[in-house]
Amino acid sequence: MATRVANYERILEDLGGRVSEADQVLIRKAMDKTTVAEDCQSKESNLEREDSSTSASSRQQFASAEQDAEEPANESQVPARVGSTGSTDRVQEDLNRSAASRGTGFLGKVSEITWIERIRQETDSAVDSEDEGIEETGGSMTFGSGMEASYDDRRGGGKPLRSMSESTYHCDDQPLMPLEDETAFQLPPKAICDPLLAAYLESVHPAFPIIGRTRFLEQYRAFSNGIKNKPGRLWLAILNLIFAIAARYGRLIEADWAKYTNDDATFFSRARLLGLDPDAVWVHVELQRVQVVGLASFYLLSTNQITRAFAMSGIATRQAITLGLHLQNSDPNLTKSSKEIRYRVWWAIATNERTLGVMTGRPTSFTASDCPAPLPMPLDEDAYTSGADPETYNTPAIRKLRELPADGSRSSNLSTSTSSSVSSRNTHRSPSASSMPLFAPLSLEGLYPQPNIGMFFLYSSKLSGLADEVLNQLYQPPVMRKSWADVQEMIVKLREKLEQWRTLLPPVFDFTVEQAGDVLLRQRMDLAFAYYSTMIIVNRPCLCKMKEKMPLESERGSNIDQFNATSCVLAARSLVDLLPHQPDPTRLYRVTPWWNMVHHLMQAATVLMLELSFRASHCPGMVDELVQAVQKVVRWLYSMSANDKAAGRAWRLSNDLLRKVVPKVGRRMDEDLRWSGVVADGDAPMQELLQQPTSFDPPGSTSYLPSLSAPADYTIPPQSVTSWEPLMFTSYDEYLTDPHLANFQPPPRPQ
Repeated sequence: MATRVANYERILEDLGGRVSEADQVLIRKAMDKTTVAEDCQSKESNLEREDSSTSASSRQQFASAEQDAEEPANESQVPARVGSTGSTDRVQEDLNRSAASRGTGFLGKVSEITWIERIRQETDSAVDSEDEGIEETGGSMTFGSGMEASYDDRRGGGKPLRSMSESTYHCDDQPLMPLEDETAFQLPPKAICDPLLAAYLESVHPAFPIIGRTRFLEQYRAFSNGIKNKPGRLWLAILNLIFAIAARYGRLIEADWAKYTNDDATFFSRARLLGLDPDAVWVHVELQRVQVVGLASFYLLSTNQITRAFAMSGIATRQAITLGLHLQNSDPNLTKSSKEIRYRVWWAIATNERTLGVMTGRPTSFTASDCPAPLPMPLDEDAYTSGADPETYNTPAIRKLRELPADGSRSSNLSTSTSSSVSSRNTHRSPSASSMPLFAPLSLEGLYPQPNIGMFFLYSSKLSGLADEVLNQLYQPPVMRKSWADVQEMIVKLREKLEQWRTLLPPVFDFTVEQAGDVLLRQRMDLAFAYYSTMIIVNRPCLCKMKEKMPLESERGSNIDQFNATSCVLAARSLVDLLPHQPDPTRLYRVTPWWNMVHHLMQAATVLMLELSFRASHCPGMVDELVQAVQKVVRWLYSMSANDKAAGRAWRLSNDLLRKVVPKVGRRMDEDLRWSGVVADGDAPMQELLQQPTSFDPPGSTSYLPSLSAPADYTIPPQSVTSWEPLMFTSYDEYLTDPHLANFQPPPRPQ
């Protein structure tokens, strides 16, 4: 062993004169450390000084350890940080040093912003590396705690670390509109309010049912018709937040009615005055306040103010937990329909919190095991608010479908012991190997006969639970205690769960087959983007230069890494394939989760550019397809930037990165994408370029989205002929007289 180490030292000394200064620093640091041979000799001398009564088993154990030290390092001996996540238990930037860094905040390794920084490292630095150094100890490759300085050297040749705020496209640096007390109670005419509310209920409410649709419509009709009881501040705050989200959507789809309404920031400012004033922090929580804070978080998400959205989502989650919404309600005085609505409120908040957790890499405010609220019933809201008992549809199949997703707690169930590592090494399943399903297959027979919006939200909630489990199992600090073999095993299990979720989709939600017609198209597309996004983050830890970092990995482990990395790239490619070749943002926003589209596109584009920066080492036969897919995303972001500031920032980032990674695979960008996006002498201003017609559709290309007819007029369903019942006075949506509204006048009734 000592001879082998001496040979290694001679080789390093010989290489020291041939490599860059950054590598010379690494070699000197490695040479200064205690050699493995010295360590072994120290152990032997200590063993000889032991008492003569030392058992034979102890000597045998030491001999085994010494033998293991001479064996090549494989996936069972290497820590989890060898993957693309690197260290998940430290932050390498003072996030409090500037307004920009505070606005961006901490972003974990699951965020595409950190992936963008990884591409920049790969293209800017002369030395390719992941985010930690590797030192040799006892024959196994481990990440040393004393390698931070060498990491700085290798990131930029001794240059200071780049702030993460330089790689973000989020808009947390945008100031909020100043508050104006005199405008708090103003509302647009009913002719504008109606399409705003209808647009929200159509585009957002199915995926975020934080209000009771039927009951809120009844309250809105009564309010707009001039009832005697004036609405409370919180109800008006909810209404303004709905209008803010709808106004944002209307501008993105360029709706005719959006030309005559206020800017979304104006509605949000009014909602802040009505329901998010400073005193709101000290007031005891109530259900409407939970709705206000949850809607505020969703609005901030839709405007890509992610740090603010994350903060508001955490408050909404804590408030909901304070009211016990995260638990099953057994109050005999509460109707079953009211209980079901409350469950939907909880799952709307939980899904939003998990979405933001995946986008930022930050821990969420709750764990699945602590929140056993039943998943929503696969029913349209009208089915149980009209008087039907939700339990009527609670068949055995539906109960199976509503089973909570796997525990997404942050503590892994994998043992950290040596025996566990050996066991996982010996019993590791190949991705192609057959295995027992994690839970029994479920027949769709006996389910609610017609797939509906409620069933979509059920599947969406379950998928968010899987995404949360991925975040906690692969990207949070506890994973640092695992071996790479443990991570491989967990990736296989998570992918199996994800595939099981997909196989249980009703045919109308199956996005893997071509479907005729637009029935539940928006919901199908929502599930498709969320599925491929989750598949990306499941396999992302393996998308790195694993062979360079672990050259002695076993053949089985290497095959698993290759399979997972390829799966990550193919998932990104499949997500891009959901888009038509011809960019048409208004049509896209009408049939997709418009509030999250820039995130999905950047997530896919970053994975594809990472693979190109690695010279397509995992998918060498797909270079042209990957380049075309990234260029397709860049064109979409370019067209979306006309009405979306975040899309414009994302376009500039991706366009700049693409021009750097394409030469690595011997390709060139298409002519229409070679403008850098930076205004210089001779360059046309951005607005002028955005006004130019775009025609990027290659010959013979087809759209993956069916053609959509002109949007129907936005109208509120007609008011029923039945007499008014005071449904506002309920424990769900309170609608109480507010003394501050004595002089408030509702909009006039239409003539």
